[in-house]
Amino acid sequence: MKKFAVVSFALAAVASSQAVTFSSVSISSPPLSNGSSYSVLGNSISFNLPNAIVGDAMPLRVGTVNIQFDVASGSSMWADQIGINIGSAIAGSGQVIFNEAVFELDSLGNEVAGGPIGTYTHIFNTSTGNTLSHLLTFSRTVENLRVKKSFTLVAPDTQNLDLAGVAIVNQNIQVVPEPATMIALGAGALALIRRKRNG
Repeated sequence: MKKFAVVSFALAAVASSQAVTFSSVSISSPPLSNGSSYSVLGNSISFNLPNAIVGDAMPLRVGTVNIQFDVASGSSMWADQIGINIGSAIAGSGQVIFNEAVFELDSLGNEVAGGPIGTYTHIFNTSTGNTLSHLLTFSRTVENLRVKKSFTLVAPDTQNLDLAGVAIVNQNIQVVPEPATMIALGAGALALIRRKRNG
C-alpha cells in the first residue's frame, strides 16, 4: 500500500509538471458568440457561450460558433480530453453538431502540412443526452498544436418547440503527457522505492 501511494504521488507530480500554455484564443460568429468568455486552469481551458441558441422565437434557426486556440508544451502531447456539457437547450428537432480538428504547429506557429493530426465529430439531439467526454488521440506526438472547434446549431421549424443551443456550456480540454514519459517516470519511482527498501 505504501509503495502504491509513493508511486501515485510521483506520477501525479509528474503529470502536474507537464504544464501547457494557451494562446491566440478566439471565439467567433456573432451574434451566437456575443458575450462569450473563456478561462484557463492548469492544462484545461473552458468556454462559456451564453447566447449560442437558435430556434423558435430566436433571431436565427441555424448558426455556427467557431473556437480556436493554440497550445504549447515543453514535452510531447499525444491526446486531448474533450468534455462538453451543452446544458438543456435542445428541444424538438433541434441538434448541435460538434466538430474538432487538431493541427500540429511548427516553431513559427504555422500549421504543419498534411492536415489534422486528430478529428472528432459528435451530434447532440434530444435522444443523445447533453454531455460528452471523449479522449482524442493524435496520429503522432507534438509539442505545439492548434485546436479548431465548431458548434453548428440547427432548429428546423416544426409543429413542436424547436431549440438548439449551448447556452450553458463548459468545454474542457486536457492535454495529457506522452504515455512513454509516464511509464519511464513510473519505473524510476519504483526503482527508488526498491533501492530505499534494500538500503
